[in-house]
Amino acid sequence: MENELINIDANLVKEPRFAEFEKNGETVKVANFSLVRKNEEGKKAYTDCSVFGDKSNIVKDFEKGDSIHVYGYFKENMKDDKVYKNFIVVSLNKIENKEN
Repeated sequence: MENELINIDANLVKEPRFAEFEKNGETVKVANFSLVRKNEEGKKAYTDCSVFGDKSNIVKDFEKGDSIHVYGYFKENMKDDKVYKNFIVVSLNKIENKEN
C-alpha cells in the first residue's frame, strides 16, 4: 500500500534538531521538528516531522513560531508496545507573510 501524501500548514513549536546517521555505508543528515496547528475541533494538533538528506538544510533557517508548509506522509513505528507516528517530509518551505 502506498503512503497517502498530504499537505500541512502549521507553526514551528521549537527550534529544529539536527543529526546524522549511517545507512548502507553513507552518512544521512536528518532534521527533526514539531509543528502545531488547530484541528477541526479547534484543539491543538501536534505533528512530529523528519526531513532527510539535503532538504534538511532548508530547516536551518526556521525559527520557533514560523509558519511552515510541509508535504509528505505519516509513518508509524512500534517500540515497546507503543505506536509512534511521525510525518516524513517530502518537501517543505517557510510561509512568508505578505503585507499589503
